[in-house]
Amino acid sequence: MLPTLARWHFDQWGPLTGASSLEAYTALLYTASKRRTVPSVLVALADGALIGSATLLASDLPARPALTPWLAQLFVAPGRRRDGVGAALVTAVRERARRCGYARLDLFTSGTLPDYYARLGWGTLERVAYLGRERTVMDIAL
Repeated sequence: MLPTLARWHFDQWGPLTGASSLEAYTALLYTASKRRTVPSVLVALADGALIGSATLLASDLPARPALTPWLAQLFVAPGRRRDGVGAALVTAVRERARRCGYARLDLFTSGTLPDYYARLGWGTLERVAYLGRERTVMDIAL
């Protein structure tokens, strides 16, 4: 399961993972998968099959080091999108962050995804340029 998850993330976000290779990213994910604090990775399964994941990180945007923690790398398998899997993962990460003692959670995204997160209750903090694209930084109270 972990190699599939690492491949999904690395293919989707490559340089944003902070890892120099798929192997290095797999090692980072392995460590995060064993934790219940920050950082940690949560997975969604259906009938034993991996269908999605989301990560809780201490920091995800180098330009905003004071913001912590972050929801990052929300990924749902293409055949399971629009089934509520993403929303369930977002809720699970929010709960994990709350249990870790945080009062709010941040994320950054781009394209049409700010609308998705707004429907889930997230508010826009700002828009910033990062890695050649405009990103929307959002947060939510826990």
